[in-house]
Amino acid sequence: MKAVEKFPIKVFKVKEYAQLPEVATEGSACFDVRAAFVAGTRIKCYNIWNKQVDVAAKIIAGKIAFQIPPEHRVMVPTGLIFDIPVGFVIKMYVRSSVALKKGLVLVNGVGVIDSDYVEESYVLLHNISDSLVVIDSGERIAQCELVRSNNYSIEEIDEAPSQKTDRAGGMGSTGTN
Repeated sequence: MKAVEKFPIKVFKVKEYAQLPEVATEGSACFDVRAAFVAGTRIKCYNIWNKQVDVAAKIIAGKIAFQIPPEHRVMVPTGLIFDIPVGFVIKMYVRSSVALKKGLVLVNGVGVIDSDYVEESYVLLHNISDSLVVIDSGERIAQCELVRSNNYSIEEIDEAPSQKTDRAGGMGSTGTN
């Protein structure tokens, strides 16, 4: 089997207790990112009325953690700044086990970290369950992949585009039934 070329991703730890991302297995498409906070950290949180209601990290069941109330959104710190090469972006996804077992999803579906973003990265989570959810410091909460980005130019045209294929149907439809 041919060895796969590994592309280095440079990472700066903003907080000494932050953990570097890890690739779990040789076949992993993404690398795991962990939550990074200490007791007393105020986690930015928004309720269902879009009011900021920060939550505090504290000792919960013997671990440094915080709770996300149902239908609340939080900015979970990673303690990391990614040095993303020009021409690439990092795409962030919630780990499937976090989504399934805890009822957490990314606020924006897929996070995008641009190559010119040089601040700490956060995982934006939404608790869609009907229960309080606990996030532990050091917990693997997201997975990320480095992907090539496209450069775009936007040009206005004077006429609507014409049909290019034999597609029948409108949005969400690729067939006749």
